Amino acid sequence: MKSSFSVNIGFLVLSIIGLALLPKLSVQLQPQSGGDQVFVRFSWYGMGAEVVEREVTSPIEGALSSLRGLQNISSSSYKGGGYISLEFKKGTDMDAARFEVSSILRSLHPRLPQGVPLPMVSYTSGADEDDPLLLIYTINGEGTAYSLREFAMNNIAPQISNLNDVSRVEVSGAQPLEWELVYDKETLNIYGLHVADLQTAIRKAMERKELGLSHTTKDGKTESIHVAFSPATTDSVRWEDIVVASSAGRIIKLTDIVHPRLKEVEPISYFRVNGLTTIYLRVYSVRGGNQMALSKEINSLISELKLSFPQNFSMLVNYDASEYIGSEIQKIVSRALLAIIILLLFVLLISRRWRYLLIVSLSLLANICVGFVFYYLLGVEIHLISLASFTVSLGIIIDNTIIMADHIRNFGNRRAFMAILAATVTTIGAMTVVFFLKEEQRMQLIDFAIVIVINLCVSLAVALLLVPAMMDKLPLGKTVGSKFFRHRRITVRLSRVYSGFIKFGLNHRKLFIFLLVWAFGFPVFLLPDKVETKEQKEWSIYSAIEKPTSPWYISLYNKTLGSPSYVSGIKPWASRILGGSWYLFYSYFATQDFNWDNSRTVLYARGSMPDGSTIHQMNDVFLELENFLAGFEEIDMFISTIYGIDNSQIEITFRPEHETGIFPHRLKNELIRKVNQIGSADFQIHGVGQGFSNMMYENQGSNRLLLTGYNYDLLLKLADRFRDSLEVNPRVSNVIIGASSSWWAKPRYEFVMRLNRDRLEETGSSLRGLYSNLQFVTPGDVNAGYVSGKDGAMDVVLRDVNKGRTNVWTMENSLLMSNYAGMRLKDIGKMERERTGDQIRKNNQVYELNIHYEFIGPWELSRRVRERFIEQARNYLPLGFYLDDASNWGGWRQDEKSQYWLLFMVVAIVFLLCSILFESLRQPLAVLMVIPVSFIGLFLTFSLFKLNFDQGGYAAMLLLCALTINASIYIINEYNNMRKANRRLSSFRLYIKAFNHKIIPILLTIFSTILGLMPFLIGGKGEGFWFSLAAGATGGLIFSLLGVIIWLPLVFIRNKKS
Repeated sequence: MKSSFSVNIGFLVLSIIGLALLPKLSVQLQPQSGGDQVFVRFSWYGMGAEVVEREVTSPIEGALSSLRGLQNISSSSYKGGGYISLEFKKGTDMDAARFEVSSILRSLHPRLPQGVPLPMVSYTSGADEDDPLLLIYTINGEGTAYSLREFAMNNIAPQISNLNDVSRVEVSGAQPLEWELVYDKETLNIYGLHVADLQTAIRKAMERKELGLSHTTKDGKTESIHVAFSPATTDSVRWEDIVVASSAGRIIKLTDIVHPRLKEVEPISYFRVNGLTTIYLRVYSVRGGNQMALSKEINSLISELKLSFPQNFSMLVNYDASEYIGSEIQKIVSRALLAIIILLLFVLLISRRWRYLLIVSLSLLANICVGFVFYYLLGVEIHLISLASFTVSLGIIIDNTIIMADHIRNFGNRRAFMAILAATVTTIGAMTVVFFLKEEQRMQLIDFAIVIVINLCVSLAVALLLVPAMMDKLPLGKTVGSKFFRHRRITVRLSRVYSGFIKFGLNHRKLFIFLLVWAFGFPVFLLPDKVETKEQKEWSIYSAIEKPTSPWYISLYNKTLGSPSYVSGIKPWASRILGGSWYLFYSYFATQDFNWDNSRTVLYARGSMPDGSTIHQMNDVFLELENFLAGFEEIDMFISTIYGIDNSQIEITFRPEHETGIFPHRLKNELIRKVNQIGSADFQIHGVGQGFSNMMYENQGSNRLLLTGYNYDLLLKLADRFRDSLEVNPRVSNVIIGASSSWWAKPRYEFVMRLNRDRLEETGSSLRGLYSNLQFVTPGDVNAGYVSGKDGAMDVVLRDVNKGRTNVWTMENSLLMSNYAGMRLKDIGKMERERTGDQIRKNNQVYELNIHYEFIGPWELSRRVRERFIEQARNYLPLGFYLDDASNWGGWRQDEKSQYWLLFMVVAIVFLLCSILFESLRQPLAVLMVIPVSFIGLFLTFSLFKLNFDQGGYAAMLLLCALTINASIYIINEYNNMRKANRRLSSFRLYIKAFNHKIIPILLTIFSTILGLMPFLIGGKGEGFWFSLAAGATGGLIFSLLGVIIWLPLVFIRNKKS
């Protein structure tokens, strides 16, 4: 009595603690990416790959190379930016590693070149995927756009950034003002001036000058006052008063040469929502943050800040990710509640006792609330997949409660706990396989497994302690009466029928075993069409030796199962007839994609333009697309982000009523037609249906050599030398040098000047002088200081009137000055357009270059030529450089199937645990034989109903490996208990008695699990993970009944007389 009371109070306290911790759980839309990698991304607008690598990448790499636990560091530098990938050893605290990386970058940032923003740190290669976009606000008000942006930057963004779980806050949509002074090179030549003369004159006029001290006497006291010349502000600056030089008695003023204009700085990126150019404030949450609570906290903060906003200043919510998260979670929670209601009604229908229903309901409630405590302690994130696993585990939780309650009511003891423990532990063991999956798949399913493991562990404590305690306070008692005896008579009749069927099955055991194995399938379709030895695969008709012969067993196989007549005529029919359900599933699954994204329907359009284009030209293309999209009312929102000619996209989302309809597909087709009409940019369109791309990618050749070294300039020279050596071979063509290791890449070109050094010396010039002359022909912007204004300092920029208009003919024919006379570029060299690499790669601070080429001839001859070339080239490589063959690309398909081999690990875990429980090696084999029968149901469900097999299908496989054996464990455990008490009865009689004792609880547990999955079938195939999980598990559980009723006794009972 006292013990029952203490247990009930203990679980009540834990349940209250769990409910209190519920609001503190992290709520996400999708599982957050993790792993052992940290990525650092940085940008430097307008700079080439070599400058970025030398000035930014190398210093950052050097600073990060001493991190604790760092296993590998690699980098890529390209025009306008780069990234560094840091791979850490297993077991490293990644949050601490990211914090340390961020601290190093903050201390290093002041020493990086001007114009390089603070590098961004993330766990994924894309920062936006790592730190999800949470909120977008539109800012409106009086004043200039820049003043609104500055107010938001100084007064709103810092307040939001101080909140927990906020990663960063960005304000975009307005550019600062600058003074643009436009000059003409011809005018400068007339006056005999250079751009540096203009820069010096402006800086002198704009600098503050100390004039000395002035002494004043007041009331007999002498005071010293500093006197200084303060430059003019933006409102009072007079450019016409600035003197540049004097020539022949004439004063040359600045406005005689330049035309000043106050304008906005040219943007280096664009961001628009629904095509509107306005001020946007974007809030990104940290990885793993509670987005639902954070969104409410930010909106509450904005409401407080509005009291101090200037007049007519407003902020409107344009996008809130928590709304979709809330709707999706509400949908899953409603289905979970529906599953609970269905399960409880099922319990009431079967038991017809309110006390029994109350015990099951209180046990379920305690299990859920105590589980919240462990969710919080273990940092489990609440997202769509973990909620699905929570609902799936409800059926298993109720199963344990039903088994224990039914056994206590009938036998008055807790001996059923050992069977419950074994069944639960095997389920937990099956879930541990998730930790051995590939990184991408593990991140999707790890919370799914952890939630089930937590709930099952708690359910063991509930079944062992709470259920007996509640039944002590709420005794059920045995059913005695006319209904009881009527039930017993029906049981006896059914038992006689079942006994007769099992006797028939034992007499025809081989026939039944063959039928069940045939239903699963003989793997004849997996036999190879032809078997060859390694020597035969490498042999070529161009080889000097004869073709190797096969051993007798390989020759026999190739003449029979590998003969053309069998492969083309008999094998397809043999696979269909003998392959069973396995062949149906295998042939259907070959066209499916394992990965599935559980986010809302989004259509992406990614744009790209040829090298030499500008971001402003890309913006013009996107403006045309935005005007086109604005005409569709079915679109909820489209967000345009333009960061460069190769990094621009439109993200289109749809109104809820049109997300799953035909409109996204129709819009994709209309968008394809539109981008083809535009023509000035290439596009990739994907996210709905089959993807589209008109981007021009070139095949880089089927052969690839990897050249590595510590000096990039010398590496380029060696690569050029090897290219020339390869091109001597008439079979080699299309030799390309680049950092990319991909077989397909966007072609990039640059103009290379091949100088004649003798002609250059004849002109009296040098490389330095030539470089200065070319800078004058194609000048860039020159910063000449700044002017103070009410909105802050404004840059003063000298800009050539013909900037961006210089062509190749102008470059070659412009008159360049030397020490002796004028010259033209075409007289001292030749300018050629060549294919070039688009980035610089390093791995562990060693530079990498790939030499791609095409070889005309068979693969074996290509391999031999490649090996001979590598062997010869290595003899001429300096110390610290290495050349290797990088043409091998086979073997990736095996890794894609590795997750299915892990199912055998589940089988091994189940066998080990059952061997410990049963103290036998034979009985666990009978338990395992039920798993293939359940897989028959899963195979037929997916293949016959044409369902997508994704992570949900694989999760269903794991569940079936654990759930289907539970029924067998209950029966065999009961059989062993009876065997100890009744050794005189035959195995056949004992098995029938054990079957009769446990079949009702088994049916209840299986049907309760199926009923718990029913709400996930409501949404149809569009629900992805949940639908495939529910469908696969339901089909497998139904067929598992056949395994328990028919298959288990046939493999467990040695013979009916034993």
